Amino acid sequence: MNRLTKSRRSQKGVSAAGWLIVIAIFGFLVITFFKIFPFYYDNFKLQSSLESLVADTEIDAKSKRAIWESLQKRLFINEVRNITRENVTMSRKDNVTTITVSYEVRNNYIGNLFIGAHFSEQAVINR
Repeated sequence: MNRLTKSRRSQKGVSAAGWLIVIAIFGFLVITFFKIFPFYYDNFKLQSSLESLVADTEIDAKSKRAIWESLQKRLFINEVRNITRENVTMSRKDNVTTITVSYEVRNNYIGNLFIGAHFSEQAVINR
């Protein structure tokens, strides 16, 4: 009985293999964060651009071309490059213009694997 108690006291801390596993898991999570963060950061900038588009009273809400050009300028300033005209749909009904931006982003992850996300944002102009 004394020998068992003695061996438990001598086992303190984590072994080298345990530390390697902890470091590998932490590294995997850091790599994943740095691959995914730009997707959500660009989506945040898109949301900000749509909010400023809705707040801009000088834009003709009836003109799809004026809305697209204004949105395109805002996206260019915010350095959002992965949204094209095909990702944007606009509809107008009863003096309400609805702008929907739906897009998918993919990026290389590790080796032959990729990581991706699908986003859909909407803004409404009441004019």
